[in-house]
Amino acid sequence: MLVHQPTTHIRQIPFDGCETKHTALVDEAAIMYAVPSHRLRIRHAAPDDADAIGDTHAAAWNAAYTHIFEPAFLESAALGRRAGWRLTLPRLILAPNIVLVAERDGDVIGFAHASPQAAETVVAEIHGFYVHPDAWGSDVAEALMTRTCSALAANSEGVVLWTLREAQRARHFYEKVGFRPTGRERAESLTDWTSGTSVERPAVEYARTLAPQRLTPPA
Repeated sequence: MLVHQPTTHIRQIPFDGCETKHTALVDEAAIMYAVPSHRLRIRHAAPDDADAIGDTHAAAWNAAYTHIFEPAFLESAALGRRAGWRLTLPRLILAPNIVLVAERDGDVIGFAHASPQAAETVVAEIHGFYVHPDAWGSDVAEALMTRTCSALAANSEGVVLWTLREAQRARHFYEKVGFRPTGRERAESLTDWTSGTSVERPAVEYARTLAPQRLTPPA
């Protein structure tokens, strides 16, 4: 499902972090999970994870969105996501953002990006959540979401996310891990990070409450 990556010129990527002041999310030591036949590690992302995050992002788009986007746009947008994380990751790992990766047997196969909402500090938002198709059907996505919500609970009482209305696999997963639709919908603008071309697709909002967590910084 991976596609050939030609040399591309990358424009500014439309990933905007929250600009309001919040207490920084407390960093934790990486957490290990037992996944059958594999060693799964959930940890905070580092700048050198950019290529692996990009590969996961592109592969997930190519596998999940063939029924949502025209082939030409999907191919180009996936390529842009594969290459574009080198530019955007360094600023997304700064507080109050949080970017976590799921690493199986040493390979990054999933990531989550979240931050507090600008208008309401007690609610966080998950801006991106993707797992490589090779790990679909395993416990990787659930472990990554559990860890993401645990980290967000340090400063937030709830979390929301938006997903494409026609992305039924994603919607089923979010409901499985405790999210519920709020009834809100909007036209979501999806951009090709390489060309800047955008298309709109209907999106729906999901929300869930977060259990209070007492996080301890590493020694």
